[in-house]
Amino acid sequence: MSVFGGVIKKVTPASPLYSLLFQMYKQVENERDSDEVYRHAIVILDELLRRGYRFNTPEVQAVVEILRELPAPGAKARNFEKLYLQDEYGLRRLPHDPRKLYGQGCWH
Repeated sequence: MSVFGGVIKKVTPASPLYSLLFQMYKQVENERDSDEVYRHAIVILDELLRRGYRFNTPEVQAVVEILRELPAPGAKARNFEKLYLQDEYGLRRLPHDPRKLYGQGCWH
């Protein structure tokens, strides 16, 4: 099972986030469409942060784990993690459009 499956197991099925994460998991498993998953994940992440969830909460960490798997492997994934996935400030700097990540050395 992929990392996505492990993340979904960490979130309780009673959580409203569970169904969204499960749908995103299926989409990545079936289509491998990183840009589309990114767009959905950012909407969820923005809503969680707006509601006061912090970086270390299970809900935010579940979205961070999904975002961590989206960039191209290797240096691009490491750069993406260093730039955006280290803390709440980095998460808030993530652009809503994944095309803005092109050319930064951290996306496809």
